Amino acid sequence: MYYSHFKCNLRRIADYPNLSSWLRELYQWPGIAETVDFEHIKGHYYGSHRTINPTGIIPKGPALNLQATHDRERLSGKGIWQQ
Repeated sequence: MYYSHFKCNLRRIADYPNLSSWLRELYQWPGIAETVDFEHIKGHYYGSHRTINPTGIIPKGPALNLQATHDRERLSGKGIWQQ
């Protein structure tokens, strides 16, 4: 969202391997994914900030795979959830 809408586009979260892995692990915690509605988030940001997005066009992407393996165990021997 911030990468494209707010022009914070030097790098994406996906360009930071450890941060990207942490995000995927967090999203995979029980109960978290059920609270996230990306279509609502995009619709709100792109539709309500007309000074930044005067056309109100809402992008279709990005296609995120937050269910992908996070591989966080390699950092400390166990993921955050398992501590």
